[in-house]
Amino acid sequence: MIQKLVILGVLKRRPSTGYDIKKFIQKELGVFSRTEEIKSIYYPLKKMEEEGLIKKRERKTNHLKKYIYHITPQGEKEFFRLCREILLSQKRPFIEWDIVLYFLPFLDKKEVLPFLRLRLRFLEKVRRWLEKKQEELKQAPKNLIMLINHHLKLVGAEKEFLRNLFVIVKNEEVA
Repeated sequence: MIQKLVILGVLKRRPSTGYDIKKFIQKELGVFSRTEEIKSIYYPLKKMEEEGLIKKRERKTNHLKKYIYHITPQGEKEFFRLCREILLSQKRPFIEWDIVLYFLPFLDKKEVLPFLRLRLRFLEKVRRWLEKKQEELKQAPKNLIMLINHHLKLVGAEKEFLRNLFVIVKNEEVA
């Protein structure tokens, strides 16, 4: 569902090639979503075309064929339906880390501590990326600024939690 929403949203911005859609998702939405799960963009594009949500038009340049994908009126309706569904959702975000935390007493602290350090380093990279994006997008629409701020707060909260968890695990207070 989220992949469909993202693709429709990208095409709502402007018609694009499959390659451009994938690059946009990786570059602009990568930190906000699980873009590593997008192996091939062309299979979902084909399925969405079969559903009538998008259309592709052939464009020839220098003897090369390129397909430009466009959102259809049916795709527009589906885009808004998916947005409404997510906005109305009563689900909380699922975080895989929560499952590991539940089973933390069964893990060896010598093994866990390096993973916590790695996670903290990763979150620091994400924070720096978000701050760089925030600087780049100073004149961006309010929704993008709010999205960046939201994720900066989430990253800050996760870093603080992990620092506290690190101390607890290090002092063997997990039981």
